[in-house]
Amino acid sequence: MKNSKQRKVPLPVDDKHLSDWLFDTLFSYGADPLFAKHGVPITLLDEFVSQADVRSVTEQYITRLSQLWLQHYPTRPPLVAANLDLAEALTLAPLPLLPLLPPAKERIVITKAPPTMPLLNLRLPNARTGQPYAETALVGQGEQAPPLLGAELPAGLGLAFDLTSGQVIGTPNAPGEYPITLYWADAQGQPQSSASTLIVNPDPRALWRDCEPPADALYPKPHVASAALTSPQGKVLAASRRGRSHAHVGSFREDDFWIAAIPETGWTLLLVADGAGSAQFSRHGSALVTATAGAHLKNKLQGELGHTLAAHLQPTDDAPAQMQTIGNQFHYLFHAAASLALSAVEREAQQHQAEVRDYATTLLAAAVFRQGDYCFIASCWIGDGAIAAYGPRGKVRLLGRPDSGEFAGQTRFLDRALLADQAFGRRIRIGRLTGIEAVLLLTDGVSDPYFETENGLKDPERWDRLWDEIGPLCTYPEADTVLAEWLDFFSSGNHDDRTLAVLRID
Repeated sequence: MKNSKQRKVPLPVDDKHLSDWLFDTLFSYGADPLFAKHGVPITLLDEFVSQADVRSVTEQYITRLSQLWLQHYPTRPPLVAANLDLAEALTLAPLPLLPLLPPAKERIVITKAPPTMPLLNLRLPNARTGQPYAETALVGQGEQAPPLLGAELPAGLGLAFDLTSGQVIGTPNAPGEYPITLYWADAQGQPQSSASTLIVNPDPRALWRDCEPPADALYPKPHVASAALTSPQGKVLAASRRGRSHAHVGSFREDDFWIAAIPETGWTLLLVADGAGSAQFSRHGSALVTATAGAHLKNKLQGELGHTLAAHLQPTDDAPAQMQTIGNQFHYLFHAAASLALSAVEREAQQHQAEVRDYATTLLAAAVFRQGDYCFIASCWIGDGAIAAYGPRGKVRLLGRPDSGEFAGQTRFLDRALLADQAFGRRIRIGRLTGIEAVLLLTDGVSDPYFETENGLKDPERWDRLWDEIGPLCTYPEADTVLAEWLDFFSSGNHDDRTLAVLRID
């Protein structure tokens, strides 16, 4: 009888020794044999382990265990690393000793003997839903990269592994945390793997809801509005759009605008207003103020005053005195327009038993008259936003300065205290300018993303970038509608209503 303590277990090199090898490794007299003989004769065991089907099952058993070992411990040597000649000794072709790859996931496998390499790790930058992704899987802590065998990525995510470049590429279509496994060959040519988690952040736009205000709410207002007309100076366009912050909570657009061309006297009017976010009826306050102030300005400038002011703009030897006269006239004109607008708000508040501050709004207004190569512009600036004469490229003239409070988002609104202030005249600016391409009035929903600060408003390069975007749009047949669509641009942290009025000088 054979004794396991005395018998050596040779590595099988041919079919003749296979039976002995299986006998000693599986049915030995060792302390814990896999199969106990229970008195079975040795000759019967020899006959059993010599059968082809037994050898086949044993081969699959050993191979399967090796595969599972690599799957659970990819950085460890294979279980049969010391008996690599086993595969050659088996009569049936062995299965490759590779990690099992789930069939539902994408994989690329290439076998190639690698050079020596250092300890490896997989690191991938975060991705974002809906944005193209092409990042190299950063593997290793040395200069030498290992031969790559492939990668395992979640199916249906929209990403794939490019073996040539070593990059994960594609456009992810869903946010979440996804397991990514990279397969590579070590210095002995054995397949190894490095695993990591790829974080796909959601598209910020997808986080915003688009909710409707209550159907029975007072002062209903469309979410988008635009208008276009032709004036003696050129094309006049205005557009206004509800901001994402208002759409998210189901509230109305609080901005508004008003534009007019006066062919009888050659004047053009542009007004925009931004209702206070904290005022429950500011959406109507902005509409009421722009319409009332605009109507008063139009009424005055299309009559005798409009002709008189145009006559004063003719070149004379006493130009400074003329400009002083024109400045005084516009001071009274804008003050009266703002006062009438506020009176309209006060009556509205009284009618609905509300506070005047419930209708709080800013007001920006400009009157433009063209004379040859010159453009005369008179403006009134109450609140934040911007009024500017742009052009030629690289040059901008601000027609006032924004009101800002102690904290971000604070500004000044139209009220009786402001109208009674002796410094109201500082809100009025006039100028006779050349080379103007456009006059622009913006609420802070547009000015904040592009200029950020008051110093930013003074930066001509920022105005160049803005005009590069909207200037070409002003030439479209339905330019006002196109501008309204443009107002839907995404700017992180800037989700207020957006309104602009533009006079594009011909």
